[in-house]
Amino acid sequence: MDRTIAITLFFLILLLAVGVIIIMFVSLAKQGDERRKLIIEKASSKTFAVVIVYLLFCVAESIYNVIADNDLSPEGMNPFITLTVIAVVYAIALTYHKKKYGD
Repeated sequence: MDRTIAITLFFLILLLAVGVIIIMFVSLAKQGDERRKLIIEKASSKTFAVVIVYLLFCVAESIYNVIADNDLSPEGMNPFITLTVIAVVYAIALTYHKKKYGD
């Protein structure tokens, strides 16, 4: 793959990830009626559940790597990747609940 294409693709994905993160924070900050609050509450609770499962998986993977002697020191989580995963899951849940409850 050409180097310029790879760099362009990287920055495109980076901009998309930052955009989703910004959209997540903007949608959480908006004020609205009871229906909008219900939609945000449901999307947030689903996202929280997915993030807990994701974190448990990462912890279990680290424990397995230490016990199996694959890795003597567990590696920390990348905060940008974690925030991007949270934002994408939130965006999907928010879109689903907006279509379901109509906002």
